Amino acid sequence: MHVPPLPVRTAVLLCIVCGSTATAEPWKGARPGTTTERQVVRLLGEPTRRGDEGQELVLVYEDAQAPEGTRRAELHLTPKTRRLRRIDLEPDTAPTREAIEQKYGPECGPGRAGKPCYQVRVTPDSEPYFHYAWRGLAVFFSGGEVRALTYLPPARSRRSAALPVPPPPWLKESPASSVAPTEGPKEEAAPAVATPDPGAMDLAVASIVDETGGAAGAAAAEELTVPTIVEASGKPITASGSTPGADAESDEGPQPLSQPEVLDENSFDVQHDPLTVGGIYYQRAELYGASRASEAGTALQPNFPALLDIYLDAKPVDGLRGFAVGRLLYDPVDPALSTPKTSLDKLWLYFGLADRVFFTIGRQHVRWGSNKVWTPTNFLRDPNPDPLDAYDLRPGVDMLKINIPWESLASNLWLVGTANLDSAATNPSGIQYGGAVRAEVALGTSELIATAHFREARRPRFGLDYSLGVGRFDFNAEVAVLQDSDTRVWERSGDTFVERSIDGPQIQAAGGIQAQFRVADVYRTVVRLEGLYNQLGTTDRKLLTWEQSTGDFQPLYFGRLYGMAQIAVTARNVYEPTFALTVLGNVSDPSFLARLDVNGSRLRDVVVAAFVEMPFGERGGEFRFQPDPTVADLPATDLGLFRVGINLRLRL
Repeated sequence: MHVPPLPVRTAVLLCIVCGSTATAEPWKGARPGTTTERQVVRLLGEPTRRGDEGQELVLVYEDAQAPEGTRRAELHLTPKTRRLRRIDLEPDTAPTREAIEQKYGPECGPGRAGKPCYQVRVTPDSEPYFHYAWRGLAVFFSGGEVRALTYLPPARSRRSAALPVPPPPWLKESPASSVAPTEGPKEEAAPAVATPDPGAMDLAVASIVDETGGAAGAAAAEELTVPTIVEASGKPITASGSTPGADAESDEGPQPLSQPEVLDENSFDVQHDPLTVGGIYYQRAELYGASRASEAGTALQPNFPALLDIYLDAKPVDGLRGFAVGRLLYDPVDPALSTPKTSLDKLWLYFGLADRVFFTIGRQHVRWGSNKVWTPTNFLRDPNPDPLDAYDLRPGVDMLKINIPWESLASNLWLVGTANLDSAATNPSGIQYGGAVRAEVALGTSELIATAHFREARRPRFGLDYSLGVGRFDFNAEVAVLQDSDTRVWERSGDTFVERSIDGPQIQAAGGIQAQFRVADVYRTVVRLEGLYNQLGTTDRKLLTWEQSTGDFQPLYFGRLYGMAQIAVTARNVYEPTFALTVLGNVSDPSFLARLDVNGSRLRDVVVAAFVEMPFGERGGEFRFQPDPTVADLPATDLGLFRVGINLRLRL
């Protein structure tokens, strides 16, 4: 008898084990019981504030940081393991009962064994909620409409399925009288444990069967008397949770997409607009001061750059999404931007196959690397020349991205294919093709990522990224192994400069440490240190003038050694300003840049912020550049003294 080899038997065993394990309902790729704090931040960005509630750490996203489709999101983590335990959401637009049932399943009843269904329960305030115990979801009502959705680990026994779910604290507030517009989708870095989420509430639906009887066990829990809820359609929900006249024993469930839709007089209550239109308007007013190079005195140069992003977000059916962002840049006092410039920032199509393989095709943003300023393993994009600015003005990358998640192993596999149209000058075919393979795996409270990048007519690149959370401290490090450079690398040869040949692997290594502290139980303080070692860099300051003349200068990657220190203070009250002080510099120069950011308003749709920055250090260095006339004949450059600005961000 032929016995399969050990790897095959191991893979089959893993598939059997994974197939019998119930996993939590995902939201934007985050799963209670699985996702770590670092992965949450990678998915949703930094929260509005962090707080401690008893034995839990809570990440709160609200106002401008509220995820798409929500007014507020609170993610509860266990302090010891830093793993997600519960997600509480306040939806931007309250879904109807029909929409909830269509997406997650109908009320439990005879014939629903092994199928997702809910039981109607009541909170201590006598408000009803739908409990999908076997899916790990609770839908809370208040004032006759859906006010909150709570995601939890799924029940694994009848006893745990019968346990009540405490409602979010905001349910005691009065329902909002108006609905604010939703924000455009935010780009999300993929976590190590995540199934990509095509929309704010477009969640993968999977049947969960427990060894104790699955969803049928929930039907055996005690019956509760529930007040009547009247929906927008005028149909009441009775004490049993069913609609009068409906068949409580129906086993039809959600209608398959392959069947023709049957409309009745209430069918439009469950329809939602498949196209969302919105945008961001970002207006800045800046003043640049410099010491004149040609004569004594100070030069002041005002700028009024404006950015307008308009997005179209199409979701015709679950699992299919198209997204486009058009960008306009304009500055009336800048000759380069006095005529508005338009560009296509993003244009991609997303879909999945059998909830196992997920595709994103088109122009899209991607950010690899765990550091904030220096990300040497982000092979698909050029370095960001202004990482302290609120917006990244680099365009998206044209590529095909394939994601294969393996949730049982807390891992992800990414396959990427790229096409670079800007290489027509160096590539006879006009297009330079490339690709990458990236593997991510979560190891307890840490994450390990390995990347390999390939591009036509270039040598392969390899990267390793590791992140670790220990208590209030977060550590991260990434190493890139290169065998060539995106630009020419120069070195001095006597009184001239010659192109340097790259022999053997070259190392770019970046790392950081971050700690969070609470001050007077009101302010959250985050301290971060970060640095870069660049083997392709130089300590020769004269090369700075030479590379400026040849067009090979890369900001923040010219020198051999860089460093950054940052402290940010955020108040719990959204009406109080927040502060961030950052100092970064080229230690090899040495020259530095200090910047203070003040966020004066954190309202949902309006953000007002200001900043002041000042370079210091050796004159002629990277941050206090003036050309050396003995190296190259460059126009005289004023010596920068300061830059101040105020900006307004409006969500359209």
